[in-house]
Amino acid sequence: MKTAGIAQYRLLNQQLSAPAFKTAGEVVRWMGAMQAQDYAGAKWSIGVRLPGSTDAGIEKAVGNKEIIRTWALRGTWHWVAPADVHWMLRMVSPIIQRKYTPHLLKESLDKAAVKKSNNILVKALQDGEVLTREELAEVLKKKGIKASHYGIGHLLLHASQEQLICMGPRRGKQFTHVLLDDWVPKEQRYEPADPLAELALRYYSSHGPATEKDFMWWAGITLGDARKGTAAVKDKLETVVVEGVTYFMPPGLPDLKKNGAVHLLPGFDEYLLGYTDRSAAVDKAHLHKLAMTANGQFSATIVAGGQVRGIWTRTVGTKEVAIETEHFDKTSQAVQQAVGTAARRYAKFLGLKVALE
Repeated sequence: MKTAGIAQYRLLNQQLSAPAFKTAGEVVRWMGAMQAQDYAGAKWSIGVRLPGSTDAGIEKAVGNKEIIRTWALRGTWHWVAPADVHWMLRMVSPIIQRKYTPHLLKESLDKAAVKKSNNILVKALQDGEVLTREELAEVLKKKGIKASHYGIGHLLLHASQEQLICMGPRRGKQFTHVLLDDWVPKEQRYEPADPLAELALRYYSSHGPATEKDFMWWAGITLGDARKGTAAVKDKLETVVVEGVTYFMPPGLPDLKKNGAVHLLPGFDEYLLGYTDRSAAVDKAHLHKLAMTANGQFSATIVAGGQVRGIWTRTVGTKEVAIETEHFDKTSQAVQQAVGTAARRYAKFLGLKVALE
């Protein structure tokens, strides 16, 4: 396999070149976990892998408890399948809690205060209650928990890591929180015999070809644990060496010809964010063009033939979505036409017409 082949197999395994699933829940479970920082983009990350889906349909899947949005891997927002939330959080939360404890202490929120906050949050959300962040902040304030807007965020993150709360359905444009136990009853939970091995197999199956360092980055675990998890499932994977680097991927995949399809991917999509080394999909000369200065978020990307060829932005109106594109290099008419097709698909996902600039 050559470097170009890495991108082609990632397109396949990430459900971009040959989507195989019919529901949002199936897509999310296959991917293991999907970055969900930018909510609108996160819905499209599922939609681009689910032909015929709509933004409203993904929103409905959230309300129907088919997919869960919570602080998961690396302490960032992710989509996770309901059955996987508990075992996955139990595995990664010790690292995440150690990472964020100093932030709580800066707010004078020690272990006792955090424990009190957790109890208050659970009581406030009992009996199926659904509350926004602002409403929960007010409850905490009335019960004597003093914290800034920043501190409230860390208290909610901590409660999610303790498997107490998760994101609920939106109330208009406001996000809400619910009790995780209400959202995922015990009988629905999956308990793998070896969680680390399970996470490794999910990752390499959906993201391969990938390296142990890629897995380490994606899961937010140590390199030692990444190697341990990989070793536990190595007999279920195919190992390939490309330019001296060892990659793991599902076995028995067909030989692939170059796929020239064009995809408009959102900024936090797994196709780029799921790896520590992104050189297989984007020329290093263009990598700096993908980061936005405000928060380091990747720009939404134009992917053609597995390679990032440019970036795009959207402006959503009441009847149409305006899409503006910027190509890194001169593009062929065929690619430009394919971009138009991808833009129309995205507009259809939103239920709008498209204006392409």
